[in-house]
Amino acid sequence: MYKTQLSILCFLLLAYLGQSQSLSGEWSGTVTQTGKSTSFNYSIEMVQDGSKVFGTATSSNADGSGAAKFEVGGSFDGKLLVLQEVKQLEPENAKWCLKHIRLQYAENQGIATLEGNWEAQGCKPGIMKLAVRQGAVGSHGQGNLGPQSEILNPQSAIVGRFSGHLSQSDREYGFYFEMKFNADGTGTSHIISDGEGGNASHRLTWSYDIASQRLDFQEHEIMEESVPSWRWCMKSGRLFFKKEENRHSLKGDWSGYIEGFDAKSGPCAPGKLYVEQPIFTEFSTPTTKPGETVTPAIAQQAPPQVKAYETKTKREVDVERVLEVRSKTIRIRVWDSGTVDGDILSLFLNGEQIVKNYRVTRQKHETIVKLDKPTNFIILHALNVGSISPNTVAVSVDDGVEEQVVIISSNLDRSGAIMIKEFTVK
Repeated sequence: MYKTQLSILCFLLLAYLGQSQSLSGEWSGTVTQTGKSTSFNYSIEMVQDGSKVFGTATSSNADGSGAAKFEVGGSFDGKLLVLQEVKQLEPENAKWCLKHIRLQYAENQGIATLEGNWEAQGCKPGIMKLAVRQGAVGSHGQGNLGPQSEILNPQSAIVGRFSGHLSQSDREYGFYFEMKFNADGTGTSHIISDGEGGNASHRLTWSYDIASQRLDFQEHEIMEESVPSWRWCMKSGRLFFKKEENRHSLKGDWSGYIEGFDAKSGPCAPGKLYVEQPIFTEFSTPTTKPGETVTPAIAQQAPPQVKAYETKTKREVDVERVLEVRSKTIRIRVWDSGTVDGDILSLFLNGEQIVKNYRVTRQKHETIVKLDKPTNFIILHALNVGSISPNTVAVSVDDGVEEQVVIISSNLDRSGAIMIKEFTVK
């Protein structure tokens, strides 16, 4: 009798544990196929009811050239998720592989992942890797986890604004480039040419693979452009995330096709891309409730030097880059690395004007300054936007050991800035 009761209790416990972790929510990641170097973006909107799981999945080419939506169903025992793409919902014509999927559930440093193999009749098998997209999954078959057991959003460090530069293999000049990532996998990019193209904004989508710390993005359409006759590249790329003390960065290669064409009929010359998001939490004193996690976007506050400038000029400051120097005395040079269009600017270092009303040319204007703080800020104050808006210039910082060159941008409402820190050996 006791053995029977014990068996029943064990069975009930196992059943409870199998249902204690719900997969309800939106998961995203990548799918690869044996023998192919390319990968596919993959996302599932799942609902779990007991051990049963159902929902819809979307698979798309990394370059955004095709996508399909599926009805999925399966089961989850607390460790293994078995899924079947039951039916292709979209598109009606082109047929995709209907995959049978087996994924192992895991948690690592508060991040929930699903990883395993898939196979399909008539298709080469492959590997699927997913992570929870919205930063929380359910428990006990109920909605989201409470604050005490919240799973950290694996993309929280990436959500927000990143800025930097983009190069292209068929030309000498580069581009100012910034990207804004939303938590739902959408976003925008903004590019400013050092040549004659002016600037443009694109709508994009993105996904992030936790295991490889890789971000894939694809631009889909132009939202705004300053020179309607100019044809921009619709870019896609694979960028790798790096977290440092003072910055989060994304770096990698991009390729694309000319607006109005496709990848076969009008390919662009490929190039390199680097963007970063400065972190200056040393100036912040965030308060949290027990169990809350503060993300960098919440924790950051404007440094005093930046606040003083914003108050005086009524302009907001975008700190775009972080540079480390090995000397307190540095040489700052500023010039127009692209089309000279009459930009006039001033430069401020920690609130003090160091360059006044300078009309930017190809010739480098040089000034030597002494840094009086461990963390310093150079702010580009635009007095006009020239004939090509906004005011975009090259700035170099030379500490006697290395000259570092960045491109920053300002207009009459917002001013670009560089954070300069003393190099220290950790």
